Amino acid sequence: MTTRPRVPVLAPLRHRNYRLLFAAMVLDLFATGAWSIYLVLQALALNATATALSSVVAWTGIGLLVMSLVGGVVADRMPKKLILVSALAFNLATALVIAILSLTGSVQIWQLSVSALVMGATTAFYFPAYTALVPHVVPTDDLMAVNGLEGATRPTIQQALAPAAIGAIIGAVVPGAGAALIAAAFGLGLLCALALPTDAVDGGTERAHPLHDLVGGFRYAVRTPWILASVVFAAFMGLVVAGPIEVILPATIRNQHANGASAYGLLVAALGVGGLVGSLVAGSITMPRRYLTAMIGSWALGCLPLVLLAITSTLWIIGAALFIYGALIGTGMVIWGTLLQQRVPLDMLGRIASLDFLISIAFMPISIALVGVLSTYLSAGVLFSIAGLAPLALAVIVIVAAGLYRDEIANPLSDATPEQHPTN
Repeated sequence: MTTRPRVPVLAPLRHRNYRLLFAAMVLDLFATGAWSIYLVLQALALNATATALSSVVAWTGIGLLVMSLVGGVVADRMPKKLILVSALAFNLATALVIAILSLTGSVQIWQLSVSALVMGATTAFYFPAYTALVPHVVPTDDLMAVNGLEGATRPTIQQALAPAAIGAIIGAVVPGAGAALIAAAFGLGLLCALALPTDAVDGGTERAHPLHDLVGGFRYAVRTPWILASVVFAAFMGLVVAGPIEVILPATIRNQHANGASAYGLLVAALGVGGLVGSLVAGSITMPRRYLTAMIGSWALGCLPLVLLAITSTLWIIGAALFIYGALIGTGMVIWGTLLQQRVPLDMLGRIASLDFLISIAFMPISIALVGVLSTYLSAGVLFSIAGLAPLALAVIVIVAAGLYRDEIANPLSDATPEQHPTN
């Protein structure tokens, strides 16, 4: 018998199978985060032009976008462990091949592009399967803690530790050494995934055509008001917020401050720390009774401080605004991940998770492109004001129009759902 840790967000780690799953995820996050940096540094070592460099990086996004929905269908039809093992094995083989080519001086730009495509495609399979496997290895009352722990871990590993480590390795040795380190991380992740018990897939009834499953996932999302409303809101928020933060903010900081690069780095760090804190806090509490209102409200209120970026150039105020934005967005994401794992049928969770994944990555480039056009006609202040105020207005409309305030009361989330409890 295990006791619950004093730190609630660490509670899921008392389950052996989740420890293995979590370790595999951490190693995969480290390796994929490091790979994105490795690709850039390796391409630069080959004297790649800006066009060639952008084309290498773009293939990762292409792999993600093309395979994201397919990955969700596969996650609902096949054992999740098999998908995780296969994805990690493909990534291990890819990293080993590139490492050998790099260390022998044979690597070429086109090979880096192919590796980027493979890594993007395997990620599209990996995370829907991972999301769908979590409810099988932890009890329902630990799902908030799971999403809080993972919400804090992912940016810390993928966006901070991995780039720093791979940059130091490549800087001290050669790019090929970085690829070898990444291959080692994928290999260790593969060992963790292999140690997981095999999850069962219902084979008692004849499965429909995969295309039918794909359409069924879309139909379920469209016909389920809380999912449709949440996805529509998140897509709109990404459309109005991503561009200003990714494009307007760095340009503004560069123009207004002599040490613009350093200042921008600190601001991005403030946003990341906010997300870390928000995820840890949300993962340490129970699900709010008004969980849909709390989720969308967190996202909308998190955007509101962005209005400050329209009226001030004071770095500490901007940093505080980004910290609050990151914290409340992280809080809402913990609730969202827990909702998917508690309210979506387990045999459809992979498809809904992949749809969520697709929405989250598809609207960022659209927003960036849109801001590039609008910035010709609208000032930075106007764009940041829209980013801060528009989500709040839409949140009110979505909560009322979709009846979310009634849905969350009619469908209370219990802390324990026996049929989803793991046996470990």
